[in-house]
Amino acid sequence: MRGSIMFGFGVVCYLFLGGMGGGLCVVLGALALAVPHPRTAKHFSAAYRNFFARGYAAAALILFLGSLCLLADSGNYDALRHLFMPRKLTYLTAGAYLLTALIAVSVAYVMCWRGASASSLRSFYRCRAGLSILLGVAVALYTGLFLSDLPAVAVWYTPLLPLLFLSSSLSCGLTCAPVVAYLAGEWQTLGSSLVRLVKIDAAVIVFEIVLVVLLVAAAFWGPSDGSAALARRASTWTLVGGAAAPVFWGGFIVIGLVCPLVLELYATTGRSFARYAIIAAAVVVGAFAMRYVIVEVGVHPEAFIGGV
Repeated sequence: MRGSIMFGFGVVCYLFLGGMGGGLCVVLGALALAVPHPRTAKHFSAAYRNFFARGYAAAALILFLGSLCLLADSGNYDALRHLFMPRKLTYLTAGAYLLTALIAVSVAYVMCWRGASASSLRSFYRCRAGLSILLGVAVALYTGLFLSDLPAVAVWYTPLLPLLFLSSSLSCGLTCAPVVAYLAGEWQTLGSSLVRLVKIDAAVIVFEIVLVVLLVAAAFWGPSDGSAALARRASTWTLVGGAAAPVFWGGFIVIGLVCPLVLELYATTGRSFARYAIIAAAVVVGAFAMRYVIVEVGVHPEAFIGGV
């Protein structure tokens, strides 16, 4: 802890990158289940193999950078052995295991897709995709559970927070998949199919908006007696009307939710990449802004000490 700051900027980057990488793995796993498994052809389509290999490589890199951010923020490298070999299991230890497992799985899947062929058993192929979804959801959820398990900051101490982090992570994965296809050189082949993901993302964004409304409403229209209720109201006010409000409203709500939702509702199935690149950029900026302002609440001790 530095001064009154509960977490540093490195933790914000870790929560963002961990969630983004986890969300991308969920989307890649779901898309893999939708890819026809050829019984007679010798190989999967080269476009599929290239897309999934590049996608999992991107996910592994994002997750690895996230873990480096967490390590750099802590500055306590000797504590790693206690993190992976603790006396009792904690959220932090479970998160470290999940993150390591998902990085290893993503790297393994890069190699699998590079040499993917029809010789693989369909059941094994489906298990691979299922494991990607399972671990991706677990890592994305963990980034929210990491904070919601800390009752010191009242606005964090709610089951709505992990759901908000998970939906934000899925939104990143859904909008970044078309970007992966473009960077892999497969936009002309897969673009018309992948742009359908932005329609799904519109529903995810609506769910995010509902969660934000519930999060704020629970603080201002819930029970007002007791120090916990007063602390929750104070910390939520910091979020929506205090020091963190400009980033919350401008970065998260406007750029991260409203703008991509409007673009997605009016998106066509055309192959022009520019619209989908803007959507992905807005979602990513919003996802980072959301995590930044949520962590920013912990900068203000008056929001959680003594309920004032």
